[in-house]
Amino acid sequence: MKTRRRDQLTIAHDISRKHLNYRLIKWFKVHQRDLPWRKTHDPYAIWLSEMMLQQTQVVTVIPYYQRFLKHFASIDKLAEAPLEEVLKLWAGLGYYRRAKHLHQAAKIIRQQFGDAFPSTVEELGKLPGIGRYTAGAVASIAFDRQAAVLDGNVMRVLTRLGAIRGNIALPAAREALWTLAERLVPRRGAGVWNQALMELGATVCLPKNPRCDACPVRNLCRARALGLEEKLPVKHAERKIPTVHLAAVVIDSPRGFLLAKRGAGGLWEHLWEFPTFSIKSGSNGEDSAVARLRKLLGPRAVPQRVPGKLVHRLTHRVLYYSLFYSRVNKRISAARFSKLCASDGRNYEAFRWIKNLDHLPVAKITRRIAEAAKIIAPASD
Repeated sequence: MKTRRRDQLTIAHDISRKHLNYRLIKWFKVHQRDLPWRKTHDPYAIWLSEMMLQQTQVVTVIPYYQRFLKHFASIDKLAEAPLEEVLKLWAGLGYYRRAKHLHQAAKIIRQQFGDAFPSTVEELGKLPGIGRYTAGAVASIAFDRQAAVLDGNVMRVLTRLGAIRGNIALPAAREALWTLAERLVPRRGAGVWNQALMELGATVCLPKNPRCDACPVRNLCRARALGLEEKLPVKHAERKIPTVHLAAVVIDSPRGFLLAKRGAGGLWEHLWEFPTFSIKSGSNGEDSAVARLRKLLGPRAVPQRVPGKLVHRLTHRVLYYSLFYSRVNKRISAARFSKLCASDGRNYEAFRWIKNLDHLPVAKITRRIAEAAKIIAPASD
């Protein structure tokens, strides 16, 4: 049994690298999507696209990519900008730590490499936010280095080509796929080859209902020959995604709404949001939140519950928001809010009254909360 599994993971099969390379690249040159980062050889622009594409769909990334490059046309401008300005342009794209890493890496590149953008997998891998995949993508696409890539699309293509039946969620299977990817990558034209592999996975070798009839390498695919294309890859979920219950309060005043800036570390670091704290699930948790807010706001600013709940799904957790709205006409001590929210470990480093959310970097959930609060919120003065 162990021998059979080892054979599957080491993928000893008869895929011809020469035939696979020729057919896939020929197909890619004709059928590739018209994407803005494929029209440049600028390593800065290519690096930016790869950072944005991490766990984010292409259609979502394109407008952010174009807007970001227009504002930060060079790595020098990015390195010189304050982090809050970078986060503001990133707002809504999600996974905000990518923006922080991008900013940190820009400073390091300018200080250590000057005008010469790092070009090897080893150099790129030392930068914040750049893992094995991103380093290989940038090195191969921008500099034609013989470097492999392995993202979700490539894993799916290689798993089906070799009919690998191991659980790709396990490290052993992923390492076997890395070995295969490195064996297949050509010495020249590695960037085109890697993009072709990713394009095939994104547009033809789909997770469900793969378009095998449109695949240029279908007669080299072992999974198709065995009738396994719908069953591969195998990926078993290893844990249940936890749920978190939160209370967010929209406090309205003649000066605008009160926003709090999250501190370093954790989810949405350095972004602004409506004051938020953890509660228990159910009506008891909401009643407790009302009591805490009444104590904070005083008898003349009774918090009102916004009908319904907001559900915000992240990769590793699901957030359930109970929303509250309150109108106040007096100055409220930010220190009191800091104490309220710090009771469950939330670290706010600043508070600000603001009338337009566009003036600060905020996450998408903050805009959703603002929209939901309009159900009962009167217009601000």
